[in-house]
This record gives sequence, structure tokens and C-alpha cells, in this order.
Amino acid sequence: MNASVFVFGTDLVHEGTPEVLDALQDRAGATDVVFSATYHDARDVFPHNPRYRVYRHEGDIAWFHARRDLYDAGFAPKLAEAAEGVDVLDGLCGAARERGMTVSAWTIFLHNSRLAAAQPDCATRNVYGDAYLSDLCPANPDVRRYCRALAGDIARYPVDRLLAESLHYRTLEHGEHHERYLIALPGWARALMSLCFCPHCRAVGERAGVNTDSLADHIRHALAPVWQGQPPVTPALSESAAEALARFGQARRAVVTSLVAEVKAALEPSGVALSFIDHGGAMAHVLPGVSAEDDLIAVAGDLLGIDPAAVAAECDEYVVLGYTGSPERLAAQLRRYREALGADTRLAVALRPLAVDCDGPDNLRAKVGVARAAGAASLAFYHYAMMPLDRLDWIGSALAKGE
Repeated sequence: MNASVFVFGTDLVHEGTPEVLDALQDRAGATDVVFSATYHDARDVFPHNPRYRVYRHEGDIAWFHARRDLYDAGFAPKLAEAAEGVDVLDGLCGAARERGMTVSAWTIFLHNSRLAAAQPDCATRNVYGDAYLSDLCPANPDVRRYCRALAGDIARYPVDRLLAESLHYRTLEHGEHHERYLIALPGWARALMSLCFCPHCRAVGERAGVNTDSLADHIRHALAPVWQGQPPVTPALSESAAEALARFGQARRAVVTSLVAEVKAALEPSGVALSFIDHGGAMAHVLPGVSAEDDLIAVAGDLLGIDPAAVAAECDEYVVLGYTGSPERLAAQLRRYREALGADTRLAVALRPLAVDCDGPDNLRAKVGVARAAGAASLAFYHYAMMPLDRLDWIGSALAKGE
């Protein structure tokens, strides 16, 4: 089984690449490094970083030297200032290879405030036409070219896999710093506010037989009580509007599936495998009203536009985020994914040996066993920068027990 640990560029720059690889290999038993080739805005607590305890990431940057000629003007990723001019991905690939380890390029695609602000025509837009300047729309042809270019650019490096994060529609929440929701916004309202009605998504809907102007009118009418502070329990959508919304949802899923196929095609000449990260497993941690007991496949399909079986057919590996506290809930979640994906899909599972999910080494050990029983070919542990170093020992013990 392939065993990976997520790592930031700051880990390697601040602690030293040899020191980090020593810890991953000797203590955790990792065979692969999942490295942040690109990353978004965030502020994190770092338990063991020698320079910071609280770190504000420079948003929407790269830790490799992008080939600007591969991108449309204004779309090339910016090298992280913290990299100090060094191609950190290149250095990591060489150091890992010397140790017999592989590198996976963890790549953020559509969650990009820098590009969305610079290219507002590429941003997602809600039913009122408001731009979400933290997210790029997967139906936009310029955005799709950017995704292909980014994948091809990273594939120049000797990485085994590209782990694609946010290669799908995104939700209203978890977009900007200091975003505030100070009125009652029930889950159905948040879902409707997450839908993109940019010109490209409207065109996709029209081709699917949806009158998007009419659908937008119905959605705004359903949302009106929310802005008056009197949200109903369920949205007031007519049967015909609900049917149109379902067709629009199917069209969104087709957009995501075809984009995954395009990114896969961009990687094929290099032989780099595409691992698609399904964010359904993270929804309970970022969306009010979503619980770990929900059908997260359905939640991801409705909010993110992911059709698991269709996407799995277009990539090499399907990554499920097993972000839950209970091994039993993880087992139920993985059963649902196996049913949706089929037995032949190569499955990877990401786990967090951190307080939000994991109360001790026995919990992690049980979850590793659940993932193995579900036929996972890869395990990935999130995240080196954010975990006390003894969590590496938990990982090593959990992996060794199942050998």
C-alpha cells in the first residue's frame, strides 16, 4: 500500500528537506510525499515549525518555476516568496528519489482568489450575478485552458501523481477570509447560493434543456424570505422548477467530468497519474447543516457537481477524504463510495491523525484497518505541518500493524 503524508513548501524551506524526509520515512513509514505544488490562502497553527507557531500562507502561489509560455497572459502561477527563488518541487523530487520515495504534486485548481480577482470574468457568479472572487468557474473555457496548462506544467517534473484538489464547483462557504453570515441561512439556501449562473454555466444549462432565466427567477423567489429574516424549512420551488434544477445539476456534473478528462489528457504524455480529490468528506467540517452521517456523495454531487462513477472513469485514482471521528462512520462512508465507484476503481483514503478527527493512536489504527478492508490502494495523512510530531509515530504504528 502506498503511504503518503501531506507537506507544505514551508515545511521544507523552514525545517530542511532532508530533515522532513527523515521524519516521514523513518517515523511514519511513508513511501510518498504529497507536496503542495500550489496552495491557497490560509492561516494555520504549526506545532513544530522552527520559525512560526501561527503562519499566514501567501495565497494562490506555486512552489515550482512555472513555464509562463504554457499559460494565457495573466494566468501563470506566481512563485511563493517564501521559496526565495528556489524551485522547491524540483529539489524535493531529487531528494526523495535518492531515498527511494516518490512525490505526488498536490495541486489546487479552481480555489484561487488571485486569479479570480484578476480575471473576474472567470469567477463563479451566483443567481444574482455577484462574483465569488475566490473561485474559478469550471465551465469557463479560459479556466479550462488554465487547468490544462497547470497540469501539463507540473507534469514536467518527475512526480508519480497529481492530486487534483478543487477541480469541481465550490460552495458559498470557505471562500474568503473573514466571510460572515449573520442571518439565518438554512442549508437549502446555502446550496442555491452556491450555484453558478455565469454566462458559461447558463449556456451549459440551456444546452441541457433548462430555461436558465426562468430557473434563476424561481430561485430568487425562493430565496426572498431568507433576506427578510423569515426562511422557510424548505424552498418554495414548483415541481417544474425542481425538475429544471435537477437537470441543471446533471449539466454541472457533466462540466466537472469533462474537465477532469481534459486534465487527464494533459498529463498522459508524461505518464503522471491523475488522482481526483472528492471534497465530499470535508463538507461536514465546512458547511453548517451537513453532518458526518449525511450521504456525502449526494452532498458533493449537489454542491460540487461531482458524479463519482463518471469522474472515476476519467482519472487514475479516486481520493476520498475520510474526515470523521468514528471508524464506524468511515466504514459506512467507504461502503457508499465503493457502491458508487465499483470494485475496479483505484481508491485512496485521506485521514487526519489530528484532534478534530482522531482521539488517539488506536482510533487511527482502526481507521487504517477500515481503509484497507475497503480495498484502498493508497493512504494519505493530513498534515505534517499541523500535527505534533508524535503523530508520525501513530502513523508508523498503524501502517505496521496491517502489514
